[in-house]
Amino acid sequence: MITDYQWIDDNSQLEQLILSLKESDVVAFDSEFERTNTFYPKPALFQLQIKDNVYLIDMLKINNFEPIKTLLNNIILHSGSEDLEILYLLNQQMPKHVFDTQIAAAVCSYGLHFSYQNICQELLGIELKKAESRSNWLKRPLAPKQIKYAIEDIAYLQDLKKILADKLEELGRTQWFELLSKQRIAAVLHNNHIEKTFLKMTITNRFNPFRQKQLMALLQWREEQAKHRNKPRGWILKNDKIVKIIHAQAKNNQELIDKADLYPKFVKYNGTQLLTTLKTAQNIDATCLPPIVKLTPEQGQRLAGIKMQLQEKCEELNIPSSLIINIADLKKLVAQDKGLMDIPLWQLINQ
Repeated sequence: MITDYQWIDDNSQLEQLILSLKESDVVAFDSEFERTNTFYPKPALFQLQIKDNVYLIDMLKINNFEPIKTLLNNIILHSGSEDLEILYLLNQQMPKHVFDTQIAAAVCSYGLHFSYQNICQELLGIELKKAESRSNWLKRPLAPKQIKYAIEDIAYLQDLKKILADKLEELGRTQWFELLSKQRIAAVLHNNHIEKTFLKMTITNRFNPFRQKQLMALLQWREEQAKHRNKPRGWILKNDKIVKIIHAQAKNNQELIDKADLYPKFVKYNGTQLLTTLKTAQNIDATCLPPIVKLTPEQGQRLAGIKMQLQEKCEELNIPSSLIINIADLKKLVAQDKGLMDIPLWQLINQ
């Protein structure tokens, strides 16, 4: 276990680290951040391992993020969606090369959501604890047990990459992994939170087309407010309150209070915007709303057949079917009269 590390807490130290690197250097990477009371994650610590050297970067002290763009061009991480989101927010740019050991493990038949602790135990015989993952990473100085945890989170990524890359090559699945890696990056870049919430709330509440437009308008308003104020969406307006607003069909601020059960203080500052949002919602083009998938009986039968075909193939390959496509997306595919051969990963698997 590595115990030595370099603590970096100013811009000049970070710049010196960049100058010491070669373009070919691969960086094992992890991040600790806080997001309990903000919309955007607040990076607290970046952990890096380059060859045998470990660097802990105090992100509370760094305000020049440009060097990080160069530093993290070729990275190894585990379950890195949130790490990638943070890197993109800092630099508006994704790393050129990303090896996510969780994705690689799934392609190698170790399961879809294999944790870092489990993969270290399975492939390296090393037992790790997750005790510090929810500790306060904004507090300084960090406790010794936090430092230990931070180092452990990157200390084995290089070894895991070597084992998994060899396994992918042995199984002939390297191209599968590369495709899924590109899809993961695309998913991080395309935040579909509004779309998912819209579909879930529309189906649960059986909103008609008129109210679907109002729902979309309110979700968009909440998203804009959450970003502008840098507060969690639920702190701006909870989902159940959005449903009450739509059912209330209020015409003025007092009706928002009486019928939608909103706090008077909230209505004082936001009521006019909410009423305007509801009124102008009908200007939304219905074709721009996420489609509610309703299958015909024939399509339902076809879906069942495709699911069976998908499951049989995945059992043969010993991979989870959701690695290829989830049920919601499969329904969309069938509704569009498409099939498995329209899925890029399925095409690769059946070459």
